[in-house]
Parts: sequence; C-alpha cells; structure tokens
Amino acid sequence: MKRNEVSDLNGAAMNLGAIGNFAHRLKLVRELPPRLVYAKIANRLPWSDKRALRVAEIIHSPKDLKPDRLFGFFQTQEVLLEEQIAWQPIDFTGRKVIEIGPGPLAGCGPMAIFRGAAQVYGVDPDWIEGAFDDPAVEEAYLRPHYAALVEAFGPLMDYDSFRTRLADRLKVEAVGLEQAAPGFTADIVMSNSCLEHIDGLDGALRALATLSASDARFMHLVNFGNHRNRTSPFETIYEMPPAEYRVKFGRHINLLRATDVFESFAGAEIDANMIVVDQPADKLELVRLHTYWREHYEMDDLAVRTALFVGLGRELAT
Repeated sequence: MKRNEVSDLNGAAMNLGAIGNFAHRLKLVRELPPRLVYAKIANRLPWSDKRALRVAEIIHSPKDLKPDRLFGFFQTQEVLLEEQIAWQPIDFTGRKVIEIGPGPLAGCGPMAIFRGAAQVYGVDPDWIEGAFDDPAVEEAYLRPHYAALVEAFGPLMDYDSFRTRLADRLKVEAVGLEQAAPGFTADIVMSNSCLEHIDGLDGALRALATLSASDARFMHLVNFGNHRNRTSPFETIYEMPPAEYRVKFGRHINLLRATDVFESFAGAEIDANMIVVDQPADKLELVRLHTYWREHYEMDDLAVRTALFVGLGRELAT
C-alpha cells in the first residue's frame, strides 16, 4: 500500500473553508433548533460569553441530550470487537483513563467514573471550563445520563456519590496531546471520531505513547468520511488532491486513510490492531476519483469509511 504524501499549497493560498462548507452550514440552519443555531453562531464572536453560549448549545441540542448516546457508542464498539477478535470488555475499576476529544459533555468520562475509574483525563482544544458543571447542564443532561448509566450497568453508586467522584476524578483540559499533562500513566485510552481531526497525527500519537502504559488497552474509532454527507461520505474528498481540498474546505479533517493511521500508530511504537467497521465500496463508485488517490492508494483502502484501532493489553495479546 502506498503511503499518503500530503502536499500543501504555498502559505499565500487563502483558507476558503467557510465558503466551501457554506451549503453544509445552510443545511444545519434548516435542521437544527433555532436557539441552537443562534448559540453556535454567537459562540464564534470574540466578545461572546463562551461558557454561557456553550451551555445554551448543550441544553438546546437534541443530539447532546440523548442520555445514553456517548456510552452507547462505546458499548456498540465493544460488541463488534468481541465478534471480530479476542476482545474482553474493558474493566474500568481502579484504572486511569485518557480520552481524546471527549466533547462538551466529557465523552465517556462519566461512564468510566461510574464504573470505578480512579482518574479520567480528557484533552479537547474546544473545551470550555465551567460549562459541564453548570446547573442547567446538570438538570438537562447529567441527571438523565446517570439514570441511563444505572439502567445499563446497575446501581453502582447513588447520584450524590457520582457527582462527588466526577468533581474529584474527572478533568478535561483545552489542550492537544502534545501539551497534555494528566499527572499519571494511562491504563486505558479512548477516542471516538477524533483522530481524523488531528493535524499532525504522527506527533500526537508519539506524545500519547509517552502518556500510556506499554500494555495499555485502547479503542479509537476513526471516521474517514467527509463529515458532511452521510449518504455520500467520500464526495469531494476523492475528487481532488488533498492540497486543493484544504483550500476549498479547510482543515477540519486530516485526510489520512486507514493505512496511514495504522502506520502512524506503528511509527509511535503503539501496537495497534485495525478492524474495518464499514467499507461501502458502492459509495466509492459514486465518486469520480482524482488521479492522486488512484496513484497513492489501493481501492480497498479508499473504501474504508470507519475503522477501529485497538490495543488488547498484555493479558489478551499473549
């Protein structure tokens, strides 16, 4: 398999990402609740109250308020891994966890704490301190989330204990992996549709390797689609070389393919298993491939929409 050789246009090239994503933004305006649209727009203004607007985004977002959505992804992925490889469900009891890109609701961190994790540290450059702890977010999301956790895993603790442990054991910082300082070595590392957004993934994974135990268990879902059109996930990506894509649509995804990410793990000396989750070749046939992609990749690599990169841990790998 040929490795992606990403070239950039000269620095004088304008970033036209806002224009390139205009149709997508108009679609969101039509589909999302008006208050959520307002909060998202206002949050981009430099003088806005970031915390208040992030709270508004959360409590008016139908997606964010689904109480079992975030740990539901985790459960679904574990079921798939049990079917595909020698995977045993992760035991969080007493473990130290790093989550990459947990999002405004701290991702799977609350689930890990509920299931007994000793510490959880998240890195997310978009994190806004104080929003997750806001009383409005507690009522709209955290209490229903706790109820969903009890339903899924049993009454492992009461709500007051859960809140206390979140305050004591969960920390998220608005930094990247290369600036992360969890203060511990991770036993478990997680991310969900995040690594594809990291520009400079090689360096980020090398930094992650220094923060993780050599036998750490990890699970990273990577989405190789365009993040704009679910029915045509490869549209625009494969119609032009990476440099042109970045000029037109910005750098919201790093354009690495599955084999690139696998090689990045290997380069960071992280022993990863790659499990292809979704490989819709029929969607690839809908796109007119630019010669760049034909010359640098095999067709089966181009057809991968989602894949899991996982570490079994010492006990399972032997």
